[in-house]
Amino acid sequence: MKIALVCPYAWDRFGGVQTHVRSLARALATRDHETVVIAPSAGEVATDEPGVRIVGRALPVPANGSVAPLSFGPLAAAGMRRELRDLEPDVVHIHEPLIPSLSLLALWNTDSPTVGTFHAAAESSAGYRMARGLLDRAARRLTVRTAVSDAARALAATYFPGDFEITPNGIDVERFENATAMNLSEGPPSVLFFSRLEKRKGVEVLISAAAQLTDIDFELVVAGDGPQKRAARRLAKSLSVPARFLGGVDEADLPGVYRSATVYCAPALGGESFGIVLLEAMASGLPVVCSDLPGFRAVGSGSAAFVAPGDVDGLAATLRRLLVAPDERAEMAARSRERAALYDWSVLVRDVENIYARAVSAA
Repeated sequence: MKIALVCPYAWDRFGGVQTHVRSLARALATRDHETVVIAPSAGEVATDEPGVRIVGRALPVPANGSVAPLSFGPLAAAGMRRELRDLEPDVVHIHEPLIPSLSLLALWNTDSPTVGTFHAAAESSAGYRMARGLLDRAARRLTVRTAVSDAARALAATYFPGDFEITPNGIDVERFENATAMNLSEGPPSVLFFSRLEKRKGVEVLISAAAQLTDIDFELVVAGDGPQKRAARRLAKSLSVPARFLGGVDEADLPGVYRSATVYCAPALGGESFGIVLLEAMASGLPVVCSDLPGFRAVGSGSAAFVAPGDVDGLAATLRRLLVAPDERAEMAARSRERAALYDWSVLVRDVENIYARAVSAA
């Protein structure tokens, strides 16, 4: 089958949707499908990556408490029409199909069967609400609708009722469980935070919690970049938290960063539909401490330790317990590996293939 995967966000920027699309493309390739990713770029509009077509220059757009690198406008529309015409795909799999981006442009400009996957989760969406009339007509062009979690389905279905399949995020488990650690820590246990450094990801909550643990020999490792970088550094310094800031991490180095840690922490404050970083950490054999959010609980239930979002004292107490208890860490690590195995793309890709077949037969 010839499949076009449309990613709305800049291919050269880190994000959960990009990770999902990249991993899905790899899994489909192992199943002998001809797969092409169409995505914008935040840098130079070019790439040598096989199977990737860059369309448009992504611009930063505030969205869901974050900044989304999106491409839109007449030039992007023309580029999308050209790629779809040249590819003639059997199915077009559009991620976040209703946001103003390459995704919505693909939906309006294809006659092929379409699968639309919704990723975002929130209590409400001002964008969906204000443009509901126009977007509802676009949503009706989707042959099959899917969502990565119940939380993502709930947001989309609030504005665009209909049937949604759940197609969760997945990972290449072997890539993480067999990675070589990068030896980032000098010896003491380390707590890893890996995400974009922005308010809703909760890095300042984690730093404040870590300040209560200075009697323990440990190191906080912060990986990622974003608008809160300077504020996070200042806070760690002012609270005398032993923190190491790695900055942005290359995709190839990511498994080694996880393998170097002792505990993974995701203290997000909200807006998380799934938590693919939790899966990556669990596949790496890490005990996970995370905020008690619906998207995170769907992934980590039965293996992760949950703390109320923004609860500095609760987070500090949970991290303290794990940092001084190697036996408990080992038990959680074993549960993490078991949980991650359920989300290996070698398992999940078959359900996606069935959805593609259904979309083609329904067209």
